[in-house]
Amino acid sequence: GPPPCEVPAPTLDFMREDTRPFSASNMTSAAWFARQVQLTEAARNAAWQSMAVPPVRVTDFSLERWGLHATLLEFDSQVLVLYRGTEDVLDYLLNATFYTSRHGETLGLPGWVHEGFYINFLLSWQRVSAAVREAAGRGKSVVLAGHSLGGVLSQYAAWLLENEGIRVVRVYAFQAPNPGDLEFKTKFEERFDRRHSNTVYGVDVTTHIPPVLEAAEVFGDASIQPVGKVMTQLLTRARYGALGERFSMSADGVRTRIENSSIPEFEQAYWKSYRQVSGGKAFPLGLAADSPLIADHDIDRVLCALAKSKSSE
Repeated sequence: GPPPCEVPAPTLDFMREDTRPFSASNMTSAAWFARQVQLTEAARNAAWQSMAVPPVRVTDFSLERWGLHATLLEFDSQVLVLYRGTEDVLDYLLNATFYTSRHGETLGLPGWVHEGFYINFLLSWQRVSAAVREAAGRGKSVVLAGHSLGGVLSQYAAWLLENEGIRVVRVYAFQAPNPGDLEFKTKFEERFDRRHSNTVYGVDVTTHIPPVLEAAEVFGDASIQPVGKVMTQLLTRARYGALGERFSMSADGVRTRIENSSIPEFEQAYWKSYRQVSGGKAFPLGLAADSPLIADHDIDRVLCALAKSKSSE
Protein backbone atom coordinates (compact mmCIF):
# COMPACT_ATOMS: atom_id res chain seq x y z
CA GLY A 1 0.00 0.00 0.00
CA PRO A 2 0.96 3.69 0.13
CA PRO A 3 3.62 4.91 2.57
CA PRO A 4 2.33 6.01 6.01
CA CYS A 5 3.13 9.67 5.35
CA GLU A 6 2.83 12.30 2.66
CA VAL A 7 5.58 11.84 0.08
CA PRO A 8 6.08 14.12 -2.94
CA ALA A 9 5.50 12.58 -6.34
CA PRO A 10 8.75 10.98 -7.55
CA THR A 11 10.74 12.67 -10.28
CA LEU A 12 13.58 11.40 -12.44
CA ASP A 13 15.94 14.18 -11.37
CA PHE A 14 17.93 11.79 -9.19
CA MET A 15 19.07 9.91 -12.31
CA ARG A 16 20.53 12.92 -14.11
CA GLU A 17 24.15 14.05 -14.20
CA ASP A 18 23.41 17.74 -13.71
CA THR A 19 21.75 17.44 -10.29
CA ARG A 20 23.22 17.34 -6.81
CA PRO A 21 23.70 13.62 -6.17
CA PHE A 22 22.73 13.61 -2.51
CA SER A 23 20.07 16.32 -2.16
CA ALA A 24 17.16 15.25 0.05
CA SER A 25 14.70 15.63 -2.85
CA ASN A 26 16.75 13.33 -5.07
CA MET A 27 17.19 10.79 -2.28
CA THR A 28 13.44 10.89 -1.56
CA SER A 29 12.65 9.94 -5.16
CA ALA A 30 15.28 7.20 -5.14
CA ALA A 31 13.88 5.83 -1.86
CA TRP A 32 10.37 5.85 -3.34
CA PHE A 33 11.53 3.54 -6.13
CA ALA A 34 13.50 1.33 -3.71
CA ARG A 35 10.32 0.97 -1.66
CA GLN A 36 8.06 -0.02 -4.55
CA VAL A 37 10.22 -2.96 -5.57
CA GLN A 38 9.48 -4.50 -2.15
CA LEU A 39 5.73 -4.65 -2.90
CA THR A 40 3.56 -7.21 -4.68
CA GLU A 41 3.58 -7.35 -8.47
CA ALA A 42 0.19 -5.65 -8.73
CA ALA A 43 1.21 -2.86 -6.35
CA ARG A 44 4.52 -2.35 -8.16
CA ASN A 45 2.91 -2.10 -11.57
CA ALA A 46 0.28 0.30 -10.26
CA ALA A 47 3.04 2.48 -8.80
CA TRP A 48 4.93 2.64 -12.11
CA GLN A 49 1.78 3.57 -14.02
CA SER A 50 0.91 6.27 -11.49
CA MET A 51 4.04 8.24 -12.38
CA ALA A 52 3.82 11.45 -14.39
CA VAL A 53 6.23 9.82 -16.84
CA PRO A 54 5.78 6.03 -16.62
CA PRO A 55 8.58 3.72 -17.78
CA VAL A 56 8.45 2.62 -21.39
CA ARG A 57 9.49 -0.89 -20.41
CA VAL A 58 9.46 -2.89 -17.15
CA THR A 59 11.43 -6.11 -16.74
CA ASP A 60 11.13 -8.18 -13.57
CA PHE A 61 13.85 -10.72 -12.77
CA SER A 62 12.22 -13.40 -10.66
CA LEU A 63 13.69 -16.54 -9.18
CA GLU A 64 11.51 -19.57 -9.84
CA ARG A 65 11.22 -20.67 -6.22
CA TRP A 66 12.05 -17.47 -4.39
CA GLY A 67 10.17 -14.60 -6.03
CA LEU A 68 11.29 -11.21 -7.31
CA HIS A 69 15.02 -10.45 -7.25
CA ALA A 70 15.33 -7.25 -9.28
CA THR A 71 13.38 -4.94 -11.58
CA LEU A 72 14.64 -2.90 -14.52
CA LEU A 73 12.71 0.25 -15.42
CA GLU A 74 13.54 1.74 -18.78
CA PHE A 75 12.67 5.39 -19.43
CA ASP A 76 13.28 7.50 -22.54
CA SER A 77 16.91 8.23 -21.68
CA GLN A 78 17.62 6.34 -18.44
CA VAL A 79 17.66 2.84 -17.06
CA LEU A 80 16.91 2.25 -13.37
CA VAL A 81 17.86 -1.10 -11.83
CA LEU A 82 16.18 -1.84 -8.50
CA TYR A 83 17.29 -4.78 -6.36
CA ARG A 84 14.83 -6.16 -3.81
CA GLY A 85 15.79 -6.35 -0.14
CA THR A 86 15.68 -9.38 2.13
CA GLU A 87 12.36 -11.21 1.88
CA ASP A 88 12.59 -15.00 2.06
CA VAL A 89 14.29 -17.82 3.95
CA LEU A 90 17.09 -18.10 1.41
CA ASP A 91 17.95 -14.43 1.85
CA TYR A 92 18.10 -14.75 5.63
CA LEU A 93 20.32 -17.83 5.49
CA LEU A 94 22.77 -16.16 3.10
CA ASN A 95 22.72 -12.91 5.09
CA ALA A 96 23.86 -14.77 8.19
CA THR A 97 27.27 -15.37 6.63
CA PHE A 98 29.85 -13.25 8.45
CA TYR A 99 32.93 -14.19 6.48
CA THR A 100 34.43 -12.75 3.30
CA SER A 101 35.93 -14.58 0.34
CA ARG A 102 37.70 -13.78 -2.92
CA HIS A 103 35.09 -15.62 -4.98
CA GLY A 104 33.92 -12.27 -6.35
CA GLU A 105 37.19 -11.96 -8.27
CA THR A 106 35.79 -14.55 -10.69
CA LEU A 107 33.48 -11.85 -12.06
CA GLY A 108 35.79 -8.94 -11.38
CA LEU A 109 34.82 -7.60 -7.96
CA PRO A 110 37.74 -6.13 -5.98
CA GLY A 111 38.93 -7.41 -2.62
CA TRP A 112 37.08 -9.88 -0.46
CA VAL A 113 33.27 -9.71 -0.40
CA HIS A 114 30.53 -11.09 1.84
CA GLU A 115 30.10 -14.70 0.74
CA GLY A 116 26.34 -14.90 1.27
CA PHE A 117 25.56 -11.60 -0.46
CA TYR A 118 27.70 -12.64 -3.41
CA ILE A 119 25.95 -16.00 -3.81
CA ASN A 120 22.61 -14.19 -3.70
CA PHE A 121 23.83 -11.69 -6.30
CA LEU A 122 24.74 -14.47 -8.73
CA LEU A 123 21.16 -15.77 -8.78
CA SER A 124 20.05 -13.12 -11.28
CA TRP A 125 23.21 -11.33 -12.43
CA GLN A 126 23.52 -12.99 -15.83
CA ARG A 127 20.00 -11.93 -16.82
CA VAL A 128 20.22 -8.48 -15.26
CA SER A 129 23.56 -7.63 -16.91
CA ALA A 130 22.34 -8.76 -20.33
CA ALA A 131 19.25 -6.53 -20.06
CA VAL A 132 21.28 -3.52 -18.88
CA ARG A 133 23.82 -3.97 -21.69
CA GLU A 134 21.01 -4.02 -24.23
CA ALA A 135 19.43 -0.83 -22.86
CA ALA A 136 22.77 0.96 -22.43
CA GLY A 137 23.54 0.04 -26.03
CA ARG A 138 20.64 2.30 -27.00
CA GLY A 139 22.47 5.21 -25.37
CA LYS A 140 20.67 5.24 -22.05
CA SER A 141 22.37 6.11 -18.75
CA VAL A 142 22.22 3.68 -15.82
CA VAL A 143 21.28 4.22 -12.16
CA LEU A 144 20.96 1.59 -9.43
CA ALA A 145 19.06 1.68 -6.14
CA GLY A 146 18.06 -0.76 -3.44
CA HIS A 147 17.06 -1.14 0.18
CA SER A 148 18.92 -3.37 2.64
CA LEU A 149 20.31 -6.41 0.79
CA GLY A 150 19.21 -4.68 -2.40
CA GLY A 151 21.67 -1.88 -1.68
CA VAL A 152 24.59 -4.31 -1.54
CA LEU A 153 23.52 -6.08 -4.73
CA SER A 154 23.31 -2.66 -6.40
CA GLN A 155 26.89 -1.94 -5.36
CA TYR A 156 28.17 -5.22 -6.80
CA ALA A 157 26.23 -4.63 -10.03
CA ALA A 158 27.52 -1.07 -10.40
CA TRP A 159 31.13 -2.21 -10.18
CA LEU A 160 30.71 -4.99 -12.71
CA LEU A 161 28.77 -2.83 -15.17
CA GLU A 162 31.59 -0.29 -15.19
CA ASN A 163 34.05 -3.14 -15.75
CA GLU A 164 32.11 -3.71 -18.98
CA GLY A 165 32.42 -0.06 -19.99
CA ILE A 166 28.88 0.93 -18.95
CA ARG A 167 29.01 4.10 -16.88
CA VAL A 168 26.78 4.14 -13.81
CA VAL A 169 25.51 7.61 -12.97
CA ARG A 170 24.43 6.94 -9.40
CA VAL A 171 24.16 4.15 -6.81
CA TYR A 172 21.60 4.81 -4.06
CA ALA A 173 21.62 2.39 -1.13
CA PHE A 174 19.20 2.61 1.78
CA GLN A 175 19.98 0.82 5.04
CA ALA A 176 22.46 -1.47 3.31
CA PRO A 177 24.80 -3.72 5.33
CA ASN A 178 28.54 -3.84 4.70
CA PRO A 179 29.40 -5.48 1.36
CA GLY A 180 33.07 -6.38 1.66
CA ASP A 181 36.49 -5.80 3.15
CA LEU A 182 38.63 -2.68 3.38
CA GLU A 183 40.11 -3.32 -0.08
CA PHE A 184 36.61 -3.42 -1.58
CA LYS A 185 35.71 -0.26 0.33
CA THR A 186 38.78 1.66 -0.84
CA LYS A 187 38.45 0.72 -4.49
CA PHE A 188 34.69 1.21 -4.63
CA GLU A 189 34.95 4.67 -3.09
CA GLU A 190 37.71 5.67 -5.49
CA ARG A 191 35.69 4.60 -8.52
CA PHE A 192 32.32 5.93 -7.38
CA ASP A 193 33.43 9.08 -5.62
CA ARG A 194 30.40 11.39 -5.26
CA ARG A 195 28.26 8.86 -7.12
CA HIS A 196 27.29 6.59 -4.23
CA SER A 197 25.40 6.93 -0.96
CA ASN A 198 24.12 4.71 1.85
CA THR A 199 21.42 6.12 4.11
CA VAL A 200 21.12 4.71 7.63
CA TYR A 201 18.26 5.32 10.06
CA GLY A 202 17.86 5.39 13.82
CA VAL A 203 19.31 2.38 15.64
CA ASP A 204 18.71 -0.09 12.79
CA VAL A 205 21.17 -2.94 13.36
CA THR A 206 21.37 -4.07 9.72
CA THR A 207 23.54 -1.18 8.56
CA HIS A 208 26.17 -2.08 11.16
CA ILE A 209 26.63 -5.72 10.19
CA PRO A 210 28.84 -7.45 9.56
CA PRO A 211 30.78 -5.18 11.97
CA VAL A 212 33.74 -3.31 10.51
CA LEU A 213 37.30 -4.23 11.44
CA GLU A 214 37.71 -1.28 13.81
CA ALA A 215 34.59 -2.34 15.76
CA ALA A 216 35.33 -6.08 15.89
CA GLU A 217 36.40 -6.14 19.55
CA VAL A 218 33.58 -3.85 20.70
CA PHE A 219 31.09 -6.05 18.86
CA GLY A 220 32.56 -9.12 20.56
CA ASP A 221 32.09 -7.48 23.95
CA ALA A 222 28.46 -6.71 23.07
CA SER A 223 27.75 -10.32 22.04
CA ILE A 224 26.90 -13.43 24.01
CA GLN A 225 29.97 -15.32 25.16
CA PRO A 226 31.96 -17.31 24.20
CA VAL A 227 30.50 -16.68 20.72
CA GLY A 228 31.57 -13.04 20.91
CA LYS A 229 35.24 -13.96 21.23
CA VAL A 230 35.01 -16.27 18.22
CA MET A 231 33.23 -13.60 16.20
CA THR A 232 35.90 -11.04 17.05
CA GLN A 233 38.54 -13.36 15.63
CA LEU A 234 36.46 -14.01 12.51
CA LEU A 235 35.77 -10.32 11.92
CA THR A 236 39.41 -9.42 12.46
CA ARG A 237 40.27 -11.75 9.60
CA ALA A 238 37.31 -10.66 7.45
CA ARG A 239 38.32 -6.96 7.71
CA TYR A 240 34.96 -5.45 6.80
CA GLY A 241 34.72 -1.79 5.88
CA ALA A 242 31.66 0.50 5.70
CA LEU A 243 31.22 2.46 2.49
CA GLY A 244 30.98 6.24 2.42
CA GLU A 245 29.12 8.43 1.43
CA ARG A 246 27.02 7.66 4.47
CA PHE A 247 24.06 9.71 5.67
CA SER A 248 22.26 9.23 8.96
CA MET A 249 18.53 10.07 9.12
CA SER A 250 16.44 10.77 12.22
CA ALA A 251 12.66 10.50 12.45
CA ASP A 252 12.22 14.27 12.37
CA GLY A 253 14.01 14.55 9.03
CA VAL A 254 17.45 15.66 10.23
CA ARG A 255 20.02 14.34 7.76
CA THR A 256 23.66 14.14 8.86
CA ARG A 257 26.59 13.28 6.62
CA ILE A 258 29.04 10.97 8.35
CA GLU A 259 32.56 11.78 7.27
CA ASN A 260 34.50 8.77 6.02
CA SER A 261 37.18 9.32 8.66
CA SER A 262 34.48 9.21 11.36
CA ILE A 263 32.93 5.88 10.31
CA PRO A 264 35.12 3.67 12.59
CA GLU A 265 34.23 5.81 15.61
CA PHE A 266 30.57 5.85 14.56
CA GLU A 267 30.55 2.04 14.35
CA GLN A 268 32.32 1.56 17.68
CA ALA A 269 29.85 3.88 19.40
CA TYR A 270 26.95 1.88 17.96
CA TRP A 271 28.13 -1.43 19.39
CA LYS A 272 29.04 0.16 22.72
CA SER A 273 25.41 1.27 23.03
CA TYR A 274 23.88 -2.03 21.86
CA ARG A 275 23.12 -3.51 25.28
CA GLN A 276 21.55 -0.28 26.44
CA VAL A 277 19.23 -0.15 23.43
CA SER A 278 18.42 -3.87 23.62
CA GLY A 279 17.39 -3.70 27.28
CA GLY A 280 20.62 -5.15 28.62
CA LYS A 281 20.66 -8.14 26.27
CA ALA A 282 23.76 -9.26 24.38
CA PHE A 283 23.80 -9.60 20.59
CA PRO A 284 21.95 -11.29 18.93
CA LEU A 285 19.46 -11.30 21.80
CA GLY A 286 17.17 -8.31 21.96
CA LEU A 287 16.37 -8.46 18.24
CA ALA A 288 12.63 -9.01 18.59
CA ALA A 289 10.44 -7.59 15.83
CA ASP A 290 9.20 -4.78 18.08
CA SER A 291 12.72 -3.75 19.10
CA PRO A 292 13.88 -0.47 17.52
CA LEU A 293 16.99 -2.39 16.44
CA ILE A 294 14.74 -4.25 13.99
CA ALA A 295 11.77 -1.89 13.63
CA ASP A 296 14.03 0.93 12.40
CA HIS A 297 15.04 -1.25 9.44
CA ASP A 298 12.07 -0.04 7.43
CA ILE A 299 12.23 1.73 4.09
CA ASP A 300 9.02 3.59 5.02
CA ARG A 301 10.79 5.22 7.96
CA VAL A 302 13.65 6.35 5.75
CA LEU A 303 11.29 7.57 3.03
CA CYS A 304 9.12 9.55 5.45
CA ALA A 305 12.16 11.11 7.14
CA LEU A 306 13.60 12.13 3.77
CA ALA A 307 10.25 13.59 2.73
CA LYS A 308 10.32 15.79 5.85
CA SER A 309 13.88 16.94 5.20
CA LYS A 310 13.02 17.97 1.64
CA SER A 311 11.15 21.03 2.87
CA SER A 312 14.30 22.47 4.44
CA GLU A 313 16.23 22.72 1.15
